[in-house]
Amino acid sequence: MKNILFCLSLLFISYLGHSQVVVWQDDFESPSNWNLNQSTGINGIDANSWFISDAEGGVAVGGCGLATNGNKTLHVGCQGSWCVGAGATYNAGDGGLGFIDATTHTRAVYANVINTSNSQNLWIEFDYIGVGQSGSDFGKIIYSIDGGNTWLSMQTISPAPTCGNGQGLWTLFSAALPQSCMNIPNLKIGFEWVNDNDGAGTDPSLAINNLRILSPGQPTVFAGFTSNVNQLCQGGCAAFTNSSTGAQTYAWDFGNGVVSTLQNPSAMCYDAPGNYVVQLVACNAITCDTSSQVISVLPSPNIGLEFINGQITSLQSNALYQWLLCPSLTLIPGATSVQYAPPINGQYAVIVTLANGCSDTSDCIIIDQLGIEESQLEISVFPNPGNGRFVLSANVALITATDPSGRNVELIREGDSICIPERFSGLFYVSILNNQGSTHVVSYIKE
Repeated sequence: MKNILFCLSLLFISYLGHSQVVVWQDDFESPSNWNLNQSTGINGIDANSWFISDAEGGVAVGGCGLATNGNKTLHVGCQGSWCVGAGATYNAGDGGLGFIDATTHTRAVYANVINTSNSQNLWIEFDYIGVGQSGSDFGKIIYSIDGGNTWLSMQTISPAPTCGNGQGLWTLFSAALPQSCMNIPNLKIGFEWVNDNDGAGTDPSLAINNLRILSPGQPTVFAGFTSNVNQLCQGGCAAFTNSSTGAQTYAWDFGNGVVSTLQNPSAMCYDAPGNYVVQLVACNAITCDTSSQVISVLPSPNIGLEFINGQITSLQSNALYQWLLCPSLTLIPGATSVQYAPPINGQYAVIVTLANGCSDTSDCIIIDQLGIEESQLEISVFPNPGNGRFVLSANVALITATDPSGRNVELIREGDSICIPERFSGLFYVSILNNQGSTHVVSYIKE
């Protein structure tokens, strides 16, 4: 039976010269944060147990063990009818005589996951006391990188010094965490105690206080970026400007399956409507930072057209429409319905605008099935477009004009010129009867 209060070992990895950032810490003042005495193997009826109490009170590094000072610690203690003492005192067993079975394989683990996202070069530190028996009765650090489903051994905790009165000397333990513990959302940390029941060993068993995970604090990284838009129409593009500081590498995810490691990538175009989370992870050799924004892509209109029974119909319903004369894409005044009945053969298109503000222009559709065909060769008017005064390329017998609604427009002859009155503007269909008796129709645009 071992009755001395406590002590433990030291493997120290120095990070002097770096400021420290506490990624996570626990001082054991809330015992409910820990799951104690999970079996990891054979445990005898007198197996040692994990406790959280001030029966082994925590003191500053360099101080000797002290009980009931109000500072709780995690410690291995004895239990059962053969248990004598409290705190980090343990039952080493009877060496197989059969009246004490202190065989122990048990662990204590932090109940919740520890998020180390965006953290690199982490190390674990804690204050401890403990001796035990090397290779037989000892504690070790364990960790899980999958939220506690599987556990791995990090390293054994070597014996620490003792004070002159036999109490444990509180000592600082510091060691680098495995690389697999970095930058994950579900790390777990714990401790395991093993005892072989051989009756040999020296108190204290193991006590731990002020457990913490640290990272170097400098240089810091700030991830940030701006976008020229946060809402765009389908098929539109967004440009991103990197405003990160202190970073050396960059990882972009544009939310549409496209990634980039450029500091300032090219503009990103989005072909499908939806909300896209754009994320930038900026890193230096020590740490990372993350920034994200949502880009909303609105649906664009259907710009399909069909021509049936003398009417062109937009295939997009519930929208605003403006019909155009091709190839100049001149607006046809008053042509703002979902359907348009062209008065003559020619080429036409439509601008369709949805309620969300997204707009697009259809391809030009060729209409050549009407009774009146626009003349392209025999007779022309010029200049076209013009200010309403034009001349003809040939002598004619008769000339008339209508607007797109079919209303006749009075024409005025001034010498060799023909004028459209000032009160009229826009698109006109000029009908020309030549000296051979043939009628031709020409589109004219008065600017």
